Amino acid sequence: EAVDYGAPLCQSLAGAPLDALIGRLVLVALQPAALEISLQVADDLQAERERRHAHWQQRLERARYAAERAERQYRAVEPENRLVARTLEQDWEAALAAEDQLKAEYARCLKTEPSALSAEERARIRQLASDLPALWNAETTSNDERQAILRLLVERVIVTVVDDSEQVTVEVHWIGGHHIRARLTRPVA
Repeated sequence: EAVDYGAPLCQSLAGAPLDALIGRLVLVALQPAALEISLQVADDLQAERERRHAHWQQRLERARYAAERAERQYRAVEPENRLVARTLEQDWEAALAAEDQLKAEYARCLKTEPSALSAEERARIRQLASDLPALWNAETTSNDERQAILRLLVERVIVTVVDDSEQVTVEVHWIGGHHIRARLTRPVA
């Protein structure tokens, strides 16, 4: 027995077709090409890291040279010139302190810098990329795990029924700000 409250009929959509569509969109987003791009970005970051290290090495070399030069000047001064010797000794100590400070900064920089991917890690990423659809659809992958992955990638999903028809527009907003639209035909009774 139906009750009429004067409100428009409620639209419904079975979850299975929507889940399947979102799953396909996630797999498309995580294609091996996207992972290859990630590996290329890792290569670019490694090249930038090498440029930074070369710059640090130049700075350290200049500081070492300045300290050695200050030492040579100090050792070259005649002991009778105590005032000059004292000034050169202070310069030498300042150059050594500057070199030590630069070495400490470089060490801190190295600690905060992420490590590069090894060849083995890159091969493992490529292998996982080719196995991703099988992993997604495996019986051992629980819905909770799929939802956890979706939460990392998808900000929200907006579903709109098109003019009292079986057609549904699905808009997926990804975490990075990108969004896509897809159409889905919903099963109706």
